[in-house]
Amino acid sequence: MKTLAVCYSKTGNTKTVAGAVVKKLGCDLDVLQYDEKTKMVTPSRDPAEYDRVVLLSPVWAFSLSEPMKLYLDAHSRGIKAYSLIVTCGLFGLGGCVGHCKKVIGRPPEKALKIKAKAVKQGSFSLSDIFAQ
Repeated sequence: MKTLAVCYSKTGNTKTVAGAVVKKLGCDLDVLQYDEKTKMVTPSRDPAEYDRVVLLSPVWAFSLSEPMKLYLDAHSRGIKAYSLIVTCGLFGLGGCVGHCKKVIGRPPEKALKIKAKAVKQGSFSLSDIFAQ
């Protein structure tokens, strides 16, 4: 199964988790570039070319980050199957899943919340989302 990890990270926490996903799955990584002035997001890969997409985003105000929302608005039709991983301080997975379901038309196959503190300590696990 050809997999693409799509990541937006402002502080580096989500990018750290994305690196672990790439290592575990041996998949391609697309780190979204975001221009705050123009509100434009630039991906480097087309999700339609992949069997599965792993979306990785920080939580902003109990939902996905604006760059990930913009990405989904533009590319949701090309996503065949997907999982969702969010990084946050405490809450937000439910709002992120709800947004994905609304835009993509179905909920993620699996969803995982990783607290920023666990990322900084290196104590997070992907086993809940990717079977051993």
